[in-house]
Amino acid sequence: MATVSTTGKVTAVGNGNAVITASATDGSGKKATCAVTVTTLVTGVSLNKTSLVLNEGGSETLTATIAPSTASDKSVTWSSTNTSVATVDQNGKVTAVSKGTATIKAEAKDGSGKYATCSVTVKKPLGPCPSGAVDLGLSVYWGTTNIGAGKPEEYGDYYAWGETAPKDDYSWSTYKWCNGSSSTLTKYNTSSSYGTVVDNKTVLESSDDVASVKLGGKWRMPTDAEWTELRTKCTWTWTTNYNGTGRMGRIFTASNGNSIFLPAAGYRFGTLLSYAGSAGYYWSSSLCGTTYNAWRVFVYSDYVSSGPMNRYYGLSVRPVSE
Repeated sequence: MATVSTTGKVTAVGNGNAVITASATDGSGKKATCAVTVTTLVTGVSLNKTSLVLNEGGSETLTATIAPSTASDKSVTWSSTNTSVATVDQNGKVTAVSKGTATIKAEAKDGSGKYATCSVTVKKPLGPCPSGAVDLGLSVYWGTTNIGAGKPEEYGDYYAWGETAPKDDYSWSTYKWCNGSSSTLTKYNTSSSYGTVVDNKTVLESSDDVASVKLGGKWRMPTDAEWTELRTKCTWTWTTNYNGTGRMGRIFTASNGNSIFLPAAGYRFGTLLSYAGSAGYYWSSSLCGTTYNAWRVFVYSDYVSSGPMNRYYGLSVRPVSE
């Protein structure tokens, strides 16, 4: 477990206990001893999963692996950053409590400071899929038509962000939640630089969500995160003749084989309709950075992306339901 040189230098060799003895060389028989315990500290902790998605009430057990395999103490302490969302016991069992996010941490007990984390997202279980929606195996059900449309290939109506009625002119001068400019916002404002009212709201309330107002029930506009989920977990196919209707747009197909079609409905700016037939612009319910912008999804023949757009523009709305 340990060796010692003639000069008294003790060198650890392996885990365990040893006794170092120093004996007098004058024949007196006198000696002294030192008990040595050799330990190997943890150099790394890893988990079998770095992210989890659980329904409320669900659970899953994480497994921690310690490096090196010769570490003296391979035990870890488990903790959660938000026990109101998810808890974890000392066996690594994670239990979902309520909707939200939390981070589970497994830290080595030997004082080495090594740890690993797992991001946990807890969601409410979905109810029955409503009429007019399709199950893509995602966190929400997606509507099959745009607000104001009767069929998937129809463009439907256009709405400024946070407004619930279409109009003829889309500009700051007609936008509901400002006094004529982007620096005089009256709602959904997180900075005094953009208005006198600072309400710190970053997601549309149901009364300002056109999907909620028009459809009721559990219908609403998708958040930017839900749009991201659609983009990253479905395959996209551009079509120039959806179901023989001559309409261009993107078909999003899930791993379960179900799909939705997003027509290239363009957007409204002032009194004009732009890019209809070549690109689609869809609102999320999420505010974006500088508060006069909101997140939108851009659907084009070559790609699909998310980005900011001035809130007064008239964009399509595709509803979701829980």
